[in-house]
Amino acid sequence: MPYLNWPVREKLLKYGLVIREDDCSYVWQIPASDRCDWVKTTQDCKTNYGFSYTEVLFCSFTTEKWALFGLGCILLILWLLYLFLVLASTADNFFCPSLGVISTVFHLSDSIAGVTILAFGNGAPDIFTSLASDLDDSMIMFTELIGAGVFVTALIAGSVAVFSPFRVHWKSFLRDCIFYVLSASWISYIVSDQIVHLWEALSCIFLYIMFILAVVLMQMYDSREEKQKSRIPRVPDPEVLHTYLLNRDVNIHPRLRARAFNVHAKLDVAIAKEMDRNKLDQEPSKQETSPEGKSSRPKGLFREFLFDVSPINIDDWRSGNRLLRTLLVIRSPFMFLLQLLVPVVNETAEKRGWSKLLNCLQLCVTPIIMLFVFDVWSLSVNSVPLFVICFPIFAGIAIIAFLFTSEDEIPAFHDAFAFLGFVAAMFVVYFVAGEVMLVLECVGYVGGISDAMLGITLLAWGNSVGDLISNVTIAKRGFPRMGFAACFGGPMFNTLLGLGLTFSIGAAKTEGYEIYIRISDMAPGCLAFLFGSLLSSLVYLSTTGFLARRSYGFLLYTIYISFMIICFLSEIHFMHPLGTDHRS
Repeated sequence: MPYLNWPVREKLLKYGLVIREDDCSYVWQIPASDRCDWVKTTQDCKTNYGFSYTEVLFCSFTTEKWALFGLGCILLILWLLYLFLVLASTADNFFCPSLGVISTVFHLSDSIAGVTILAFGNGAPDIFTSLASDLDDSMIMFTELIGAGVFVTALIAGSVAVFSPFRVHWKSFLRDCIFYVLSASWISYIVSDQIVHLWEALSCIFLYIMFILAVVLMQMYDSREEKQKSRIPRVPDPEVLHTYLLNRDVNIHPRLRARAFNVHAKLDVAIAKEMDRNKLDQEPSKQETSPEGKSSRPKGLFREFLFDVSPINIDDWRSGNRLLRTLLVIRSPFMFLLQLLVPVVNETAEKRGWSKLLNCLQLCVTPIIMLFVFDVWSLSVNSVPLFVICFPIFAGIAIIAFLFTSEDEIPAFHDAFAFLGFVAAMFVVYFVAGEVMLVLECVGYVGGISDAMLGITLLAWGNSVGDLISNVTIAKRGFPRMGFAACFGGPMFNTLLGLGLTFSIGAAKTEGYEIYIRISDMAPGCLAFLFGSLLSSLVYLSTTGFLARRSYGFLLYTIYISFMIICFLSEIHFMHPLGTDHRS
């Protein structure tokens, strides 16, 4: 926040928003020459983990030189955007393919696989951002999850309808919408007194389990009804068959990729699961490995290894425009590390992503690095350091796997790499999400932005922009229902599990099994607009016979724009936040 003169300070006192001296945002009240020392000694400016961005910004980029400080702020924002790119790329390239294989291993129904794959792939950044945040950041976390819900159910759902009008499957929509309304109502009740008991936090997780059970039961009922009627072809709706027939000549089947890592990984896996659910792949698919009809994957152990660890996929580079190529170059540093350390089993890739030398190296290196980052090297067993015990074990497993596997044949235990990759990717997202929270706190200290506004804007947009791209792309590729369904199942998954897990862990650590949380004055407005978005969808689609026209998308756009205008006016104190009591 800029330096507060007395008139501004009196205005903040009027609204009850004066900054305390133990708050890191109070740094602007300190003389410029003393701000660095003040930040170093103030507890609120310190971090328990990660990098101290506030200290670096106010000490290395001193406020005594505003040009230098402005450069530091620009670099901070660019670093925040880069972290969001890491989160999105990790979820798309590593989570979704592994989840698809895991669902196959456990013989999950296609409906459950759809709920988990697309919902978890889109919601992983939100979930792990919530888990990585402290309870002191509950204001950011709560408004981010609710604000992201408004963003997804209004802006993204509206975009799906604008780019690809379609008829909604009314049973699934009513189920998702009603469960989401019930979830939001229950969450608003349990946080109303700003005290969350352990049983209340666990009830959020239980509510999501009930949603999964409802999906299973509906799928079982539809399957039995479909079997009795003996539909040919077996598709739940003629519109799906019509879409398939229109696109048969252009090969709507996801193309078999040369590598397990590519920018289309999440889309390919999601569409493959959707087509399997709709029984559209009864005929042998004419999948190609490249636009020219031949594979670009090289032969040879070391050539294959270098091809798979290359941070830029040559197929993505050739088929991409300038924007995509720029994105590939920007993300290449962290993609190189992730591809080297995180194994992926991808059902839509050649050899399901099997790369002998790379996978065997990952068997040895990945568990060691995970133990190192968890800082367990100080532990010992019978005075023997843990590293001395673990390294020979993992190295032996890797050597055995290398000796008894073939370069061209997929080993029988290949699916086990999906579990290792899932755990490793989960840890990466958790670590990066923690850094995102630290950067956002620093941005709030510098700009005087409230925690609630940070959650509603930067954090919600950063974690959800990937949803916007993937859901709209899925809709434009002929599956608008799938992208639309993810706009309701995904945010509900994030909200129930994000709040449920975080509050449960926090409450379980206290004696009374309850925690005190901070809820922003903007929280009632966020919940009000979330209810407004859901109820508007329910009323509009019921009126049009569940036909999502472009006018439906523009209606949702209007709701979200109104939401952002009210939040912005509340942030600058032009008006009171919705739902607050202004009486003396």
